[in-house]
Amino acid sequence: MNKKSLIERNSNERIQSLDLLRGFALLGILIMNIISFSDIGIAYINPTVGAGLEGYNGIVHAFSYLFADMRFMSIFSILFGAGIMIFSNNALQKGLHSGKYHYRRMFLLLLFGFIHAYLIWLGDILVMYAICGSIVFLMRNWKIKTLFIVGSIFFTIPIILSLSTFLFVPAEGLQEIFKFWTPTKDEINIEILAYRGSYIEQMPTRIAGAIEIQTLIFLTEQSWRILSMMILGMILYKKGILSANKENTFYRRLFINGMLLGITLSAIGLYRAYAYNWNGIWYMTMGHYYNYIASLSVALGYIGLIMLWSKTTFMVNWQLRLKAVGRLAFTNYILTSIICTLIFYGHGLGLFASLDRLQQWSIILIVWSILLYISPIILKKYNKGPLEFIWRKFTYL
Repeated sequence: MNKKSLIERNSNERIQSLDLLRGFALLGILIMNIISFSDIGIAYINPTVGAGLEGYNGIVHAFSYLFADMRFMSIFSILFGAGIMIFSNNALQKGLHSGKYHYRRMFLLLLFGFIHAYLIWLGDILVMYAICGSIVFLMRNWKIKTLFIVGSIFFTIPIILSLSTFLFVPAEGLQEIFKFWTPTKDEINIEILAYRGSYIEQMPTRIAGAIEIQTLIFLTEQSWRILSMMILGMILYKKGILSANKENTFYRRLFINGMLLGITLSAIGLYRAYAYNWNGIWYMTMGHYYNYIASLSVALGYIGLIMLWSKTTFMVNWQLRLKAVGRLAFTNYILTSIICTLIFYGHGLGLFASLDRLQQWSIILIVWSILLYISPIILKKYNKGPLEFIWRKFTYL
């Protein structure tokens, strides 16, 4: 049996709890991403812009803030780190060197990410995952204690950078740095007109946004958070937590403690954000990090809940559908972008910047229904999704 067949065979021996968690995370990511699809860029972090906080919009935002913001992306990053361990271990069991195939996979993921970011939707995560995955792979054989220390350092770097900015940059400098928080009417209209325009008319705005995300935002926060979550994924996999191998009492405690701590901390941050009237300087340097820290706690709470669920037959049909969504995560991630951009951008229905938060949720439910319906159908006929097939095919050329 050749190397390709050996790795492919082991890769098909799936851990069901991971598929369930991956499907859950992929659907959950849309709760926040819908804001980026449907409204101007700053609306993703400044809720007073775009759909705003008036009436029920404030309630919908509070729900997303407490239960979704950064939570599902953290889980997805954790799963990516676990996936690196699985891929490496499968090769090791057969006496193979996984580095060659891993870095080919990351290069292909990088290419997919560039296509996604610059031709479909600027909020791509694949480029970041390819870069961070290439770094984290080098840590796969480290001891758990070492991984924990390094991951903790990475996780705290954005907090230190922001606090340093707040403490040491003069007031005039802070005003200049965070002036993006309150865009002018002209700036808002330019972005709205661009995305309501033709596909070609959208390109300059999409390219500029993608470049900013992949450079400034990636270097100041995203890279450190993704690296730390991938490292955490390695730790959780090494300890058997993501394979649902622990006792139910362990997962029950993880769920209850994670949710209580995380939701409480987020609620404090949300209360203080309103107390500061969503001031951009305070929020970006201080207030944001209540939720940043809380997102890790809630993500672990969700992991505890899904691991508990995976060990039961409760709502087993929904489990099967979510597992199918998880198995087709790559395809479904890109498909979600295609569906949403066709709904909101000018080359589709052109609903950009026209829906309130409750109406945005109607789109979320529609997309969820599509993915939950078609994923099992695809897997009945094929062993993997089209993008998963292409990714694997070119990895083993």
